[in-house]
Amino acid sequence: MIRIQKTSVIPEKLVRDGKNKRRSHCISYSRNPVAYRSGNKTFLFDRSIYAHISVKRSLIAAQYGKCCFCERLIGTDGDVEHFRPKQAYKQSTGEPLQRPGYYWLAYEWDNLYLACPGCNQRHKQNLFPLQNPTERATNHHQNITSEKPLFIDPGKDNPEEFIGFRGEIAFSIQGNPRGKVTCDSLRLNERSLPEARLQRLQQLKRLWQIVQLAAKQPKNTELKRIAEEAQEELNKATQDNAEYSAASRWAIRTKFQFVIG
Repeated sequence: MIRIQKTSVIPEKLVRDGKNKRRSHCISYSRNPVAYRSGNKTFLFDRSIYAHISVKRSLIAAQYGKCCFCERLIGTDGDVEHFRPKQAYKQSTGEPLQRPGYYWLAYEWDNLYLACPGCNQRHKQNLFPLQNPTERATNHHQNITSEKPLFIDPGKDNPEEFIGFRGEIAFSIQGNPRGKVTCDSLRLNERSLPEARLQRLQQLKRLWQIVQLAAKQPKNTELKRIAEEAQEELNKATQDNAEYSAASRWAIRTKFQFVIG
């Protein structure tokens, strides 16, 4: 995960239609909160608003076409993900769904990200654990600023303060609970992610080795030229727009000591 810097210009679709829809949801809830809490009534969210092409394009640009959680390059294949679940939520896996979700945030720019189907549909789903569940905002009259989410919010937090990498394996820095919950819940060390990260890091390791070799042979002009090109590729790998850039930064910082092969 890396820090995501969204544009301050909110897509017009959210400003105009999203605002009206939010007002409608809030009025409906206020008229019959018991029905919504019991699940007898549910909200009909308008995907054509929160996942509008203009919204998705803005997210793709802000995230360089990468999943906000695992950093896979997904581009237009990504889902528009709600950081705080819109319809219902769970404090932990295996618990029953609690209703309603954060319906008043369904069209809020700060609550939307681009995520791969694996992270969004199969692992995060309705999960949204808090350090203290009693502080959860359960309707639009309450303030979410009292909440302390256990998931890292890449738009507000710097994920690299919570999650590090030993080679291809993500770990929680100093046992930070937010790093651990994010890694474990989103299965950042499962699926095909470690293999994909390792393949990338092995490529970078070979480039790094060329740079180190050239430093020991300063009179070899041909090797120096190749090393300069290798260094340029290493620099590109650490940029925010590169796939698995967080893992690449950690590998270079630790001189690839955890990268096998």
